[in-house]
Amino acid sequence: MTDHLAALWLTAGDDGAWGSYRPGRVDLRLRGAGDLADRLVHYHEAEHIALTASTAWGGAMLVAAQVPGWERLFEALLDRCRTTHESFATFASCSAVAAGFGSPEPVLAAYPDYAGLVARLDRYLAAVAGAQRRALAATALARACMQGDVLEHMAAAWPRPIALADLRRLDHPDERLEHLLRAPAGLPLAITAAADATVAAEFGLAAIDADLAGGRAALDEAFDAAWARWEDTVYDGVAGVLRRAGATVLGTNGHLATAARLTALVEASVPGTRLVVDAAADAEERRMAGMVLAHARLWLAALPRPGRLVTVGADVGVDEVLRVVDATSRIQGRPNLVLSARRAERLRAGYVFPESEAAVLAAFAGPVVGVRSVADDGTDTQTDAVWFARLPRPADAEALARAWAGRGDLTCCVAVSCLDDAQWRAAWLPALRAVGPLIWLVDVGASALAGELGGQRVQGLYLDLGGSPAGARRGLTLKAAGQSGAWLFVGDDVGVELFTAEVAALPGVELTMTGADWAPALPAISRVLHDLLHAESYLDQRGRE
Repeated sequence: MTDHLAALWLTAGDDGAWGSYRPGRVDLRLRGAGDLADRLVHYHEAEHIALTASTAWGGAMLVAAQVPGWERLFEALLDRCRTTHESFATFASCSAVAAGFGSPEPVLAAYPDYAGLVARLDRYLAAVAGAQRRALAATALARACMQGDVLEHMAAAWPRPIALADLRRLDHPDERLEHLLRAPAGLPLAITAAADATVAAEFGLAAIDADLAGGRAALDEAFDAAWARWEDTVYDGVAGVLRRAGATVLGTNGHLATAARLTALVEASVPGTRLVVDAAADAEERRMAGMVLAHARLWLAALPRPGRLVTVGADVGVDEVLRVVDATSRIQGRPNLVLSARRAERLRAGYVFPESEAAVLAAFAGPVVGVRSVADDGTDTQTDAVWFARLPRPADAEALARAWAGRGDLTCCVAVSCLDDAQWRAAWLPALRAVGPLIWLVDVGASALAGELGGQRVQGLYLDLGGSPAGARRGLTLKAAGQSGAWLFVGDDVGVELFTAEVAALPGVELTMTGADWAPALPAISRVLHDLLHAESYLDQRGRE
């Protein structure tokens, strides 16, 4: 529903890493070069997600993105907070890179418009000592700018869209930011002094001393409560400055009750609405990694690849399918056949099929099993397309395996989202297990693995994919005691780090990254990776949508 909406872009030209954020989705087109550019872009888009998810103005955009006919309101809301969003996302992502990976300045030079936003915030925060406090002060500043009474206006006007002219100009985020940044002395010293004093009185000086010392010591989780208090105190100080100028500034979570009320109104009137209000105090911290992973779509191709759909036995024979695989899919000269299982709607979303073939996929309610190959699309343009040769029945997989015997390797790759279909699972998994090793492609959130991995010792292994397409430089593979097959997640550096943390936090999962013998499983994993990186348009965790 949100693909038509305007986005917040971070772009560095044709050769640079770039990303875009719109409510519900982040698109990442990364270089995969191993420098800081990919990390900076991913962090930047993650900060957009966080600011939208935790503020009133962000909530207003999320609602406007869901309601049909409210595109103009969404674009108006975005236009009134664009500078605030981009200033915060750039400053915060640079701070995150600097804290753990080195200076972001060489990378930021490729984004000159954004470098100016960072420089302006640097000047405003010049009197704030310590990198951690500067990052927290920038967060408090952005949230105060985004935390107005816009949701109250939307709830009162429902079901009509509001006119932003009905809000005072100082209740538009970018107007607030400009008002604050015009202060000649920057952020008032009294605000940060009050925050330092509050933390010192309640928690002592350890956090502040660690920040002054530099390095990563200030990020120790033992200081989380102290830093939360420091940020809240700065937020209150900035909110006071804005209120004295005539703005309406809510408390840090003061929008949640109205957000829940407005969400109920929308859900009662708009079928298919997907809005959740989490009022728990730790909601943002608890859900942030999962939100970032759920939003991210890592592109392996410039656009969705052309696709063609044929049915084995009706449109094409087994011998022809095997001939094409033999000719087009080889690893070091050895033929590589991968049986892929994907939900039909995922295939339709990931490829551009001819209309008639897309209609065939639309008729399927569950997963589809087949063989992918990259070959001429069969038109006069002779464009390469990903051909999906569908197997109608489990017995067809066994027949295909018999015909392939002795020609090369055969591996099965099943998207985890397919496992939701109990009838398909019961019918197809025994057949797939019988023909070759199974690799489970993680296309859902880590929480969905709790039922599959919970209560067991889980072994993990990081994969370095080297010169793979775009930013898919890393992978994580998992195996659980007593289970056949391995679970595979592929992403960039940031995605793999977040996903590993999510798996480690699953209830009943004891994740260990050392001590396992992976030699028997790695050949099958390598064969599936070759297929994924050459045939997928993108990778994400939205397999259940």
